[in-house]
Amino acid sequence: MKNIKRIWKITIIAVFIISILVFTPLVIPKGVYTPELFGMPYTLWVGMVVYFSFLILILIGVSVHSKIFKEEEDD
Repeated sequence: MKNIKRIWKITIIAVFIISILVFTPLVIPKGVYTPELFGMPYTLWVGMVVYFSFLILILIGVSVHSKIFKEEEDD
């Protein structure tokens, strides 16, 4: 139970950090389209990385939170 709550907290912190980083020049620089990856400009492929990061964190969060909820019901 302790590890599950720790994973839940880490997931929440990671979501907040990525949310803050999205609006920094690191992710959305002004007028920068290089480096390219498979012909896609920088902003597009970094946006896709952010999207998939959120997707993975949501999947982790859903599985962990359901285990926490299930264990609290059993008590």
